[in-house]
Amino acid sequence: TRYGNQIINQRGHPIGSFYGLVAEGFFRDAADVAAHADQDGAAPGRIKFRDVDGDGQVTLADRTIIGSPHPDFTAGLDVGYRWRNFDASATFFGTFGNEIFDVQKEFYVFRNFSTNVRRDLLTDSWTPQNPNAKYPRLDVNDNYSHALSSYYIEDGSYIRLRNLQVGYNVPRSFGWIQSSRVYVQAENLFTITDYPGLDPSLPAAQIGGPAGDIRDQYRGIDRGAYPSNRTFSIGFVTNF
Repeated sequence: TRYGNQIINQRGHPIGSFYGLVAEGFFRDAADVAAHADQDGAAPGRIKFRDVDGDGQVTLADRTIIGSPHPDFTAGLDVGYRWRNFDASATFFGTFGNEIFDVQKEFYVFRNFSTNVRRDLLTDSWTPQNPNAKYPRLDVNDNYSHALSSYYIEDGSYIRLRNLQVGYNVPRSFGWIQSSRVYVQAENLFTITDYPGLDPSLPAAQIGGPAGDIRDQYRGIDRGAYPSNRTFSIGFVTNF
């Protein structure tokens, strides 16, 4: 994407693992900068990266596995209930332990208002009075903090009510209509997640390469996919 490739296939790690620098918060002050390994562009309020190989400087050689798009487990639950002429059914689905590389941060964090941003970028960016902020210091000269790193990694676990349907079986036949049922239905009614993006349920990326389709190697990267719709419908079912 804008700042490079976020994935790697490496022996001993899950296919399509996230790859980059390890972010360790923000530089607090000049003393923190001086005490840290040599890092290009280091300054108070900018992102601090770990010197993984211990050579005293932060370079591309310090990139490492920083996350996985693959869940520890997935689960689904179908439930139903019937009472007299009423019935209800619901379908839940969830994934747990997977992570998302939120590419959207390339724009809403590191473009400094050159594109649309989140509202809290004004109120929750680093300042000396707010050293534990959500975002680094607002700085148009910072061409370093946007490096691909664990700062982009978010928890992608979620539980979603995929479908809820409530129906009523009409007790009487009407002429040549033998039976009938009316129902109301909702899809994607709610999602429980800590993911701050639009939708933790990301579609498979339509990515190709010299070897052909590589969707299995490019998962969990949020490039701005359109979120799942919440839809409501009313239905009528009958037999003749």
